[in-house]
Formats: sequence, C-alpha cells, structure tokens
Amino acid sequence: MSNFWIPKTGEELQNLASILTNNDRERLELMRCHAWFGHFFDGHLGKVQANTSVIQGKPALLSDTLVGICYQYGLVRRLSVVESTATHCTVEAERNDEPVGEVHRFTFTWEMAQRMNLVRANWNKQPANMLKKRARAFIVREVFPEAVSGLYTIDEMADHSNLSENEIDQLQARSTGFEDYRPNNSRPPMNRTPSTPPEPVQKKTELNEINDLDADLSREYRKLNSENDFFEVTAELGIDKQEVIDKCKAMKFDLANASANDRVEFLYSCIVHDVIRQSTFIPHDWQSMSADHKVHFHLGFSTQYPILKEVPIDWYQSRVNMPAFAEMLQLTNELTPAHYDQVLRAMQGYPANDWRLFDYVECILDVLDPVEDEDEY
Repeated sequence: MSNFWIPKTGEELQNLASILTNNDRERLELMRCHAWFGHFFDGHLGKVQANTSVIQGKPALLSDTLVGICYQYGLVRRLSVVESTATHCTVEAERNDEPVGEVHRFTFTWEMAQRMNLVRANWNKQPANMLKKRARAFIVREVFPEAVSGLYTIDEMADHSNLSENEIDQLQARSTGFEDYRPNNSRPPMNRTPSTPPEPVQKKTELNEINDLDADLSREYRKLNSENDFFEVTAELGIDKQEVIDKCKAMKFDLANASANDRVEFLYSCIVHDVIRQSTFIPHDWQSMSADHKVHFHLGFSTQYPILKEVPIDWYQSRVNMPAFAEMLQLTNELTPAHYDQVLRAMQGYPANDWRLFDYVECILDVLDPVEDEDEY
C-alpha cells in the first residue's frame, strides 16, 4: 500500500514539502534532509522532518535517531544506559558479530562537558538528559561506525557552529525532546496551524484539533455509567476501594448520582494518579501553585510513571488529567527504559487528548510481547 508521505518523484517531494512548511528556506532544507537521510526512514518525509535539522547548511539528526539507525542495520545485540545521573552517564554496547560478553563501555561526565565548553542553558535544565544524549552518540559512533560514521547529531553540530547562544539553546532543546517547554507555567497556544499530521515520531508541536482530520479525540475508553462501573475500573487499576471512598468524601463528590461524564472527569483528575489521590488536600488549580510546591507533585508523578522523571512538570501538568494521556502513562509502566526516548518524542507529536498516542505505545508493547492468535494456525 502506498503512503501519501513517501514521494516517488522530485515533483511529489516538492509538493509534500510545501504542505509541511510554507517557509521557502525550511522547504529546501527539508528536501535536502530527505536527500541525505530519507533512506533511513523508508522515504517518509514526515519522519525525516521529525528527526532532522539543517544547521548552517549541514543536515543533522536527533541523537536518538543515531541509535535507531544502528538497530536498523542489525548490528546491536545490546545498547544500554547502565547509569545516568546529573553528573555522569555510562553506556554499554555489544555487537551482534562479536563474541557474547564482549562489552564496549563509555562514560560521559559533567566535567567533560565543561572542558568542551558545552554547558549552556539546557545543560543546566536537564543535565542527565544532555549527558545521556552525548554518551549514546559517542558510543554508537565508536562501536558501529559502518552504520553512523560521518553522521552527527543536532546538538553536536550546534556546539561547533557560530550560532547565537539562543539558537544553540533552541537546538539543544529540540535534541532533548522538549522544545515546546515554556517556563513560568505558561502554555503553548492551542490553535497553531499544524505543520504535519502527527506521526509516532515527528516534529513536536501542539496541533490544531479542528484541522487535524486524523486525530482520534472522541473515543469512549472507559464507560462509567454507574458507581459499580467506577469501582470495577479502580479495582482493575489496583486502587484500594477505601481510598476512592475517602477521596470522594474529601472532594465532596457524589459518585452514586454523578453523570457518566462527571465520573470520567473525576477518575482522571482525582483518582488515577497516586500523588493526587493520596494527598489529603489538594486544590483544583494545583497546576498554578509555586515551583517549590510542585517539586512534591513531580516526585509523586515520576515515582508512579518513571518515564516522567526528566520531563518538566510545567510541560505535563496540563496533560495528566486528560483520559488519553493518563491511560498512555499507565501503559508506559510496562515499557523498559530503552523505549522511553521514542515515546517521549511521540508525546510531543500529539495533542494530549489524541488516542493515537495510546495506540502507539500499545503497538510498542505488542512488538515486545506479541500474542499469537491460535485461530490463525
């Protein structure tokens, strides 16, 4: 089956690039990236846009994409982050064509970053994430040179350019996966024109729900038509019934007589997240509290959902109460940390109420643990 986003001719490439951006320079840069890197993404122009940038005329890749290319070549037996802190990151790699147990190991430290004059704003905001990106990029280039030799990441290219500090910070933010983060609790506008229909991995931007015809925004995932339905769901989620009753009393919520829609809203805003449910008192507008108070909530969220550990709470606080996003978070607890980066990128490719993100994570889990259909045999 043909894919609309895979151009077959130069003319189709130009037309698709014009759909993805109305900026002439960006359109030419996207076409250049497609020429350089399109074969890594089966020619899919949306994925090329999601994983590349042109820095002073030179195409570059996201650091996670380097890792993906090594897997795509079938060279990787194991590639693991064995230790990650704000001061150092250690990664290990094993090749499929080398004896089992032959391990390549590399550690990148904060001191190394300082000596290389790499430390800028985003390094201070997300030190562990930045160290991890550099450590993984270094080891894949050393251990799998036939796959990624000569390929450089966006942040590596930015660090060796003569761009302004602000431009470098923006590129580093894109490389870490949180380029739409806004400080001081401000939220990105919700009605920007989308650059492309969302793909599992794509350029990170809020999408205009009206214009995104493929968005899945109205799915009824949990039917809570009665009080019994509500308790069945919470039991399925492993939540103690008495905790639910206590929270209803604390919030003065009449579970028995509430509407189905109100039950759904109450489930995701007050029950599913441990830190919210277990807090004896929490205002409805907790998202607007001071940064100091939010430290407690971030610790609670990242304990329940480890994938959020390095995600700024100001980015996810407005999303966690939306059913699609909340259910997706539940699924991420079944993933290994090796898959966090690709899911974090996908999180930023969809509106928080778009169920396609949930489906995307389910697909990853299906690949990791396929269920055979006995009727097929």
